[in-house]
Amino acid sequence: MKSAGGRLLAGLELHRDAAQPLHRQLYGQLRTQILTGSLPSGTRLPSTRTLVAELGVSRITVVSAFEQLTAEGFLRSRAGDGTYVDTLWSDNAPRQPLSRPPLSERGAATSSRGADLSGEAPQAWAPAESESFVASQVAASAFPAATWKRLLGRHAGSTEQFMNGYGDPHGHRPLREAIADYVNDVRGLGCTPDQVIVTSGAQQAFNVLAVLLLDAGDTVVVEDPGHISGRLAFQSQGCPVRGVPVDAEGAVLPDENDVESPARLACLTPARQHPLGIAMSPARRAEWIAWAERNGSWIVEDDCDSELRYRGKALPTLFGLDLSRHVITVGSFSKVLAPSIRLGYCVLPEDLVEPFASASSIIGRPPATVLQAALTDFLSEGHLHAHLRRTRRLYAARQDALLEAIDQRLSRRIQAEQVDAGLHVMGWLREPLDDIEVARGLAAGGVYTYPLGEYRVTRRLPPALLIGFAGTAEDHMPEAVGRMAAAWDRWEQLGARS
Repeated sequence: MKSAGGRLLAGLELHRDAAQPLHRQLYGQLRTQILTGSLPSGTRLPSTRTLVAELGVSRITVVSAFEQLTAEGFLRSRAGDGTYVDTLWSDNAPRQPLSRPPLSERGAATSSRGADLSGEAPQAWAPAESESFVASQVAASAFPAATWKRLLGRHAGSTEQFMNGYGDPHGHRPLREAIADYVNDVRGLGCTPDQVIVTSGAQQAFNVLAVLLLDAGDTVVVEDPGHISGRLAFQSQGCPVRGVPVDAEGAVLPDENDVESPARLACLTPARQHPLGIAMSPARRAEWIAWAERNGSWIVEDDCDSELRYRGKALPTLFGLDLSRHVITVGSFSKVLAPSIRLGYCVLPEDLVEPFASASSIIGRPPATVLQAALTDFLSEGHLHAHLRRTRRLYAARQDALLEAIDQRLSRRIQAEQVDAGLHVMGWLREPLDDIEVARGLAAGGVYTYPLGEYRVTRRLPPALLIGFAGTAEDHMPEAVGRMAAAWDRWEQLGARS
């Protein structure tokens, strides 16, 4: 039956100062009411003249919204009778909340772990804070912006098909050649360009390797404490992880007498154990390579922070020592340049190159060719070597300033020692506190660190904080550490009152 003036739409609210045009606001609100059943099938809407008067908008605003809703099947017009809600959508509108399919077991496990991390460590970081103790933060002020801008501009205007297409899943060939030259020179890998595949950072490499090398249920050995991102990639494939302790020589081999079957893969950080900073000894490296060959297992060598060495000579990579081709090396330019560039690489045995490229093209497209071309020039023209020399001096000075400030302001709470490489020192707590709670307390006071407890698998560990030094200027370090001391005092006082 025809109603006198159509349905009253008192719930409509249009805001003239909003970024969205008025006709899109009206369209969106009516569409939502139809989809949710608030405007059921057959409801007669007010005339455009009525809505113009009630909403204080122009007729073209109302007509535009109605025309779009009619085109999408939400409304229908009857000649001489008005505009009605159509049956196409409204008859299927949910009248009560419906259950949805759950996440897969692997998805639930991975996302819940990710939620734990985002609620504890990564959330304790203010990106706008230029002076942060977050262990993964680099010195933004040291980024060679002028050089990078010039190199990007060199390629950004290209109309070549290869520069504007999807890109080779193996990566830009000239960049693969430049990376091979770089890792052979700096890390002694002894690889060819054909063994290098360009990735959008180390995490993509871990994700592809997890799909390529593991089946659900395969056991993976990880360091305990150890790097989180690789572990999550393997867990996301339904693979249980088995933690092995870390001693003065690096990751300890699993006791093969205590397990039913050997692990399918081990993920290690031999250059600089993450997070403890220990360099794996030559003897231990030989033992791991023999373990992989004996058991038919893979080793993923995460070569994180290897170039940022301030003292001593870096030891050879596992990849360079492995003649049986059981080792895969993953690296990135996130720490040596900037994480936002999202460029990394994977160095593989020859027979894994094509399978990796195929899996990679399904999981995610390669990085933009323009970025790859700019990095090619950055490497081949020697800019990275010059940048590394500058940042090594810069970070070594910042580390010294951090340790001096800790000694002056926080020595009763933290014991920290000089590291030979990397972007953070281990701040061992002198009291048996929960380091995760300490990190949360400091974050509440605007001071950001990572707790060692977040890196554990099963082992009980002495409490510690990963205290980054790269993001804080040398002359500001005393003030920054002073803020940490003050935040710690406030947290402790609040705890005493609660």
